[in-house]
Amino acid sequence: MPKKQSTAAKKARAAARTGAKYTTALRHTAPFPLPPGLHLIDEETLPDGKRLVVESLRAVVAEGRPLTVRTAEPDPEVVEARMRAEEQGIAPQWKRWASVEAAVDGYVLRETQYGPNRSGYTSTSRGPRVPVPVRGADGTVAVVGMPEWAWLHEGRWIWVHTGWPVDAPGRIVDPPQEFSPAPGLRWQVAVWVDLGHEGQVMGEDYSGGTSNWQTVGWCTSRDDARLIARAYTAHRGHYARADVIEHGTDNGIVSYTTDTYLPAPDAPPRPRPPALGEPRGTLADSPRPASPDRSEVPEPAWYEGVTHPPNSSLIVWTGTGWRTLVWTDWQSANIAAVLGIGAGGPYEWAEEWGSRHPDRDLHDWTQEGRELTHRFPETTYQERSKLIDAMRRAREDALVDALADRGRLPRTQAAARLAQGGEDYRRLLDVGQATISRALHTARRALPEGPERTAIRHALDDLMNRHLLPADAERIAGEQLDREIESTRSPEATAWCRRAVAEYVSPAPDPAADGIDGFRSPSTGG
Repeated sequence: MPKKQSTAAKKARAAARTGAKYTTALRHTAPFPLPPGLHLIDEETLPDGKRLVVESLRAVVAEGRPLTVRTAEPDPEVVEARMRAEEQGIAPQWKRWASVEAAVDGYVLRETQYGPNRSGYTSTSRGPRVPVPVRGADGTVAVVGMPEWAWLHEGRWIWVHTGWPVDAPGRIVDPPQEFSPAPGLRWQVAVWVDLGHEGQVMGEDYSGGTSNWQTVGWCTSRDDARLIARAYTAHRGHYARADVIEHGTDNGIVSYTTDTYLPAPDAPPRPRPPALGEPRGTLADSPRPASPDRSEVPEPAWYEGVTHPPNSSLIVWTGTGWRTLVWTDWQSANIAAVLGIGAGGPYEWAEEWGSRHPDRDLHDWTQEGRELTHRFPETTYQERSKLIDAMRRAREDALVDALADRGRLPRTQAAARLAQGGEDYRRLLDVGQATISRALHTARRALPEGPERTAIRHALDDLMNRHLLPADAERIAGEQLDREIESTRSPEATAWCRRAVAEYVSPAPDPAADGIDGFRSPSTGG
């Protein structure tokens, strides 16, 4: 005797028979957790032909066989776009998209020119659904209603919304092959970034990107890589999987995943990022340690051919010193937030150091060494004020030390000389310093990127921050003044610059007798 159906089941069957098919035949219960926004297909509400397709796909997966994937002839628009691209020597698109249709033993893919962000789609409705059988850990097979879109990843078609291979659904495809960027950086951390948000099914973001693998960074030890990977999957959110990948010591092509981390089914949601003005991270009770010297955070020797190295590093304070945790491409702030740098986290203090481009305002991206770009947890207003005051005091102390050393004066007498000369004397010293720095800038800009240009940049830093003179400072400043066109400056101004350089390099024993600015007597017009 046929089983009696409820009114809701009869309505669902009627809707499926009128053409809605797999798209409306969805139910929300599943024997195991599913990605956000996906539900099971209720086979009882399907027409006989569609139910036969679902049962056949279920049987293939239950037997452990891969699903067959066939590619149909592409649409004419795809062929025309490719022909135009070949004629112009460019690629028509940066991803190969396909619309998927279910068959009894697998799927038929029809390539299209555009992806799932089409007119009329919404965040929860991404077009027709396709039955996808998924086998759980206990052998149970459930059929998911998947949005129809797939794209080609490393030669294999995968579902856009989950990252599952079309021929073997249920597990996110492994990360693409990459190469270690430098000797010693053998441990790669990669995460699958899922664009699904709060139960919505997303196909593309506003820039055309899809859910995909993203390299977080490179570590010198497996323990550091594991720490970061676990932190990325400790909460429920956009990071659906994290892998730790080991690379060979010879930068060969062989690499393999050593650790895979998935968010727990009962993982808490990721905390809301702090709003503008809110503190980021919890400051520890201990004082923040002083930043390391630039010589303590050098870049690795990148392999030849690495055009975009991950030259931003997150360094952490171990309690006795600084060490580099991970090299990344400007993801240090996100890594620090995920790790919970601060009180209660694995490390109380951290800093981000990145490549330095001093001429970026001139659209010149030549790198000259590295620089501190961020502190974690973020500094408070009071702490920033103290850092600025300490920097000013350090520069003032360096100027006093430089005058005492170059003028062979006691330090107290050098400080008294600065006080007596006042603003006029300080302006003269600033002009002398600036003239020498212009000479260094001229020499620096004439060199290509490399250690020689970086060495001059470091000499500039030492001159401006610590008042340390480069070799032959007076000579190179004189040559700089000789090269500069005096049509833009009077000869008197040039002579004044030369006197400023002489006083900055070798302070006069008797500034009043020599008529130095700030010490001139009233009879001489001072």
